[in-house]
Amino acid sequence: MIRAFVATAVVAIGTPVGAAAWVRARTDEVAADLSRAAGERAEIGGIDADLTGRVRLTDVALGSLVAADAIEASVALDSLLSGRLGADEIRVARPRIAIDVSPDGDSDLARVVRRLAKPSPKGSPGPTKLRRIVVSSGSLIARVAGIGDFEAEGVELVPDEAGVRVITGPLRVRGSVGELHGEIVLARAAADVALPHVSLGRVIAVAGEGTITVPAGSLALHDVAIGRLVQHGPLELRASLDDGGVARPIAAELTLPGRLVIRGEHVPLRAFAGVVPHAIAVDDAHATGTLELSHEPGKLVVSGSGVIDRLALQHKTLGELPIAISAALHGAITIAADSIAIDHAGIDVGAAHWTIDGWARRGQPASGHVDVALASAPCMDLLAALPVSVRGPLDGMAMTGTFGASVHVGIDLAAPLGDGVQLQTELANHCEVTTEPPAADATALAAASDQVFADGSHARVGRGTPGWTELRRLPAHVPAAFVAAEDARFYDHHGFDPVQIAKSLEIDLRDRTITRGGSTISQQLVKNAFLTQRRTLDRKLQEAILTWRLEARLDKATILERYLNVIELGPHVFGIGAAAKYWFDEPASALTIHQAAFLAALTSEPRSMSRRVRRAGGLDADSKKRVDVILHAMAMSDDSPMGFAKTALRDEP
Repeated sequence: MIRAFVATAVVAIGTPVGAAAWVRARTDEVAADLSRAAGERAEIGGIDADLTGRVRLTDVALGSLVAADAIEASVALDSLLSGRLGADEIRVARPRIAIDVSPDGDSDLARVVRRLAKPSPKGSPGPTKLRRIVVSSGSLIARVAGIGDFEAEGVELVPDEAGVRVITGPLRVRGSVGELHGEIVLARAAADVALPHVSLGRVIAVAGEGTITVPAGSLALHDVAIGRLVQHGPLELRASLDDGGVARPIAAELTLPGRLVIRGEHVPLRAFAGVVPHAIAVDDAHATGTLELSHEPGKLVVSGSGVIDRLALQHKTLGELPIAISAALHGAITIAADSIAIDHAGIDVGAAHWTIDGWARRGQPASGHVDVALASAPCMDLLAALPVSVRGPLDGMAMTGTFGASVHVGIDLAAPLGDGVQLQTELANHCEVTTEPPAADATALAAASDQVFADGSHARVGRGTPGWTELRRLPAHVPAAFVAAEDARFYDHHGFDPVQIAKSLEIDLRDRTITRGGSTISQQLVKNAFLTQRRTLDRKLQEAILTWRLEARLDKATILERYLNVIELGPHVFGIGAAAKYWFDEPASALTIHQAAFLAALTSEPRSMSRRVRRAGGLDADSKKRVDVILHAMAMSDDSPMGFAKTALRDEP
């Protein structure tokens, strides 16, 4: 914007004020000379001069950059008497200026100004010092790449030894970034511009009001001030945001090309609800900290640090209730056309200090890696850092000691099947539990206790209760079938199987679904005993902690026995004893290898597989394939008839 004013002044100053009569007769020649000098087509409607030293150009245009109704130069008496014929005041009437400023600060009009501002021939008298240039009743607009439009009224240009000082009345600034729009009106502004290179020096604009508008609403800005105190320094903004009548300070620094830094204190985020994912609720959220956006060749770098209070996460994959979070965040994300990278990002929630590093290639096949680490901290402090809605049945648990962990996930779906995901974990678990969670004490599963089944029914199960089947009374191939089907490494792990988790994750990524979980028998038992059937993040976290307690308190035989007595194996059929009776009208102790493999095949889809078998009147092709896979995993074979009970093949009531 300011360069536009200077360019107008230079065009005016470059018009000779001597020999006015000669000039009036040669208007077209003057326009042609100006066109050659400026490199833009110049048009002049007319030139008038009088004996008082006033020269007036009317209907002036320089390409599409500058147009004005009139440019008038006044020559002081001492200038006329000295023979220098220099203008001491320039007036520009109703200018219409439209310029484009590039990210490096240069502009199309500035380049024209530099062509016009040639030094005087050696030995020629210099011009009288120009006192001021007044611009009135016009539209002065600059379109600055990456920022927006600037429009000023009541402009006055006061030349000095270095160039020109620009003083304006009301200054309007408009800008947009994506769906975010802003407009600020400042009462007055001033800036120093060096000539002939049109470089901007000090800048100040004060007493502003404005708004920032996003799809969900707008933020009101008050007491806006914009300034730059040193040449080549950043353009700074200071303002306050209206937060229900409370002023929240905010500041920004813009350095061309392409660097924006924003700082705020307790800034309300509710207006940004429309531009954040629907799972994030920001109605009551506030942020304090620094955010930096930097454009580099071919990429955008977003970095910052700060604290967010009262953020709420609500999504069916996260939990049934909203999860309230207050967290400290820091780190950087680099977004390029073909990749996204996270550089040492940190998330601190209470005592839990997480760091994340990694990258992902955009497009298919997917590839990348991510490293997540949880710094070692007191176990009770980590538990207390969980939001209340996430803790659920863990409430009442007490611990001593410390816990830390790290996870590395490598993904390369261009690799052969089975090698597409690599998972490595390290745990520094020194937690000692002094009080088990009352609502989910794993030791209760070693005795008779109440059990709520997947269909909502409930019963008391355990040794000594009706229908209970002891593990020692089953043929060895019965538990072997379930271990082969659900958890081949059951006797080797401590509740979690990273190998199986990696395989399940790879299949989900290749199929672009989230259907497999890689859950062990211990995890499934915890889910059936203490948790809901929801596949949510909060439930998986509860499941992980309770599985650790289950493996610490019960032996493998007790875990497997309880699992076999509560697992769903048909429509409203729970436990190995009830399943043997329902499907084959036999006690569990009489199950053949073939029958055991069939029941184990039901675990992943007890209801849908049951419907297929009933419709087929026996083992359908898909179910047979599943049974054969389990037999192969058991390294056993059995060609004996399945021997379904007739009642099992009837339509479900």
